Amino acid sequence: MNATATKFKTLIAMVVAISTLIFASTSFAGKGKDKAGPGKPGAANILQIAEAVNGMGMENEDEMVGEFAYLLAAVGCLPEDQANAVVGLLTGEDRYTLFAPTNQAFRNLQLTLNDALDLGLPGTSPEVTCAVDTLLGEGTLFAVLAYHLTEGRRFSNSVFNRNNTKEIEMLAGGYITSTPSLTIIDGAMQTANPVPSLINIRASNGVIHVIDTVLLPFNPLAP
Repeated sequence: MNATATKFKTLIAMVVAISTLIFASTSFAGKGKDKAGPGKPGAANILQIAEAVNGMGMENEDEMVGEFAYLLAAVGCLPEDQANAVVGLLTGEDRYTLFAPTNQAFRNLQLTLNDALDLGLPGTSPEVTCAVDTLLGEGTLFAVLAYHLTEGRRFSNSVFNRNNTKEIEMLAGGYITSTPSLTIIDGAMQTANPVPSLINIRASNGVIHVIDTVLLPFNPLAP
């Protein structure tokens, strides 16, 4: 198997793992109290879960991957060294919190950029994300993806403060701001909402919160 095929197999495994964690954790995510203890790590890391899912039927696997096809494409668009770095962050021993945008979040962003920049795109698709660096400058896509990760295992009570706004530093170098109304404001002044039933998803190497907006470290439409 060549290096490119190996990279994409790893990327697929990563996204399958994220999806599996999400759907497997629905029974406790969003509840007022996690009986297993919200601070305890999951039993397996993302890669180990991905390996287990790979043994399942293709139909079930496709169904789980589907909600994050755009996220997979975004990582797959990166140069190999950057893609490997992202995979390493999500499968290594260091702990991170991932804010994972849904497919619809990526579609909404593509439609906004298409209208504002008059790109003439025929529609939305995962592959459209690959044009980001050409449109906005080399390294933009990697910076955007890194802006969805922060160091440490941050459960919702660490992300949000019930009385005040809170700044959280992201790996891209910028900050997101969480609000007492349980929303997130990014560097483009967008408001992102966590998906209520898909937060506090525990992995051995971090936490996942699913969100309805692609977070941006800057406003791509600013003059």
